[in-house]
Amino acid sequence: GNKLLGIAQREGWAMEVAGAHTVLGQSSAQVLRSARAPRQRLREVPTSRIFTTSKSCVARASFAALASLATRRGARSLRRASLDASGPMPSVRLTRGQDEATVYLRGACLASYKTSGVEWLALRPDAKFDGSKPNVSGGLPICFPQFGPGDPLGRDVPSVATKIPVHGLARNMDWKLLEAESTGDTCVLELTDTEETRQLWPHEFRCRWKVELKEGEVATTLTVENCSAEECSFTCGLHSYYHVSDIDAISIRGDFAGSTKYERKVDPPEAITYDAAEIRISEFTDDIYKNVLPGSVILNDPVKGELDIISGGGWQSVVVWNPYGDEGLGYKNLVCIESVATDAVRLAAKASWAATMRIAPKAK
Repeated sequence: GNKLLGIAQREGWAMEVAGAHTVLGQSSAQVLRSARAPRQRLREVPTSRIFTTSKSCVARASFAALASLATRRGARSLRRASLDASGPMPSVRLTRGQDEATVYLRGACLASYKTSGVEWLALRPDAKFDGSKPNVSGGLPICFPQFGPGDPLGRDVPSVATKIPVHGLARNMDWKLLEAESTGDTCVLELTDTEETRQLWPHEFRCRWKVELKEGEVATTLTVENCSAEECSFTCGLHSYYHVSDIDAISIRGDFAGSTKYERKVDPPEAITYDAAEIRISEFTDDIYKNVLPGSVILNDPVKGELDIISGGGWQSVVVWNPYGDEGLGYKNLVCIESVATDAVRLAAKASWAATMRIAPKAK
């Protein structure tokens, strides 16, 4: 009973419970009236008045009505995120109908997203979950506070300007699951600075990562809060791996026409004006399309269907990467379409920055 009352309070329901002398012979619906009322505070009724031996039929009627209401107004809030801590890399499993997702605490990496059994994210063949690798090789790794090795375009070239590991600290650290904010279809994870992180990046911070299964999509939100007393600067990105049936058959569409494209695999990078709205891959690819986000990118797979990748908030550009020809990295069945912020984000003391990405599949 207390648990259901707590749910009612969290959901902002207005609740009235009649006295025992008016209850006998009445239905549960008459005993308990509830409605969404964000501006009306819950009138608390002492548990002793409701759940007592002498008023057992009041208890049964009230409890049944409240339980029924909780079901109607979102029974998912009763379910908790399923945490599997049996292995060296604990994970959270989310479900909603026929959809499911797996999020690892290591790096807060969303490693799997399935709709009706169809997998939309990819893991590289060299992915390890036995603790022998510091991060998850695939899915949606979070790169923070640095995308790449510190190069302004995020390229894999040596940098002497930073001690931060390639693609930052966040993907190599275990995040904390915020159980009070997580349910059966939603998880919220948090990462804060430590003495070790401050030795490499001298700022106090708090990152929050929310993954939510919604109707027809999975929605993510990354929030960065500068907890320091001075301004901080960072780059970041989602190094997103998507599963494809055949890299030679897929196409990528978006607002690429007229954008500035840098071929990151050459040094110095070559800048061109891209004149098409579609991208196809037939060779090793490592390109960035500047300032095409916020916006939508559609991955079209003639076998699986379409995947709409909608990026909002602070995401700026799109990186497309495929290790074409490298069977050891699984080039044939994956493509990285990465939402990134490679232009440094300058965040004032105590300020926050946020970016969103939704993945909405349309299976064949």
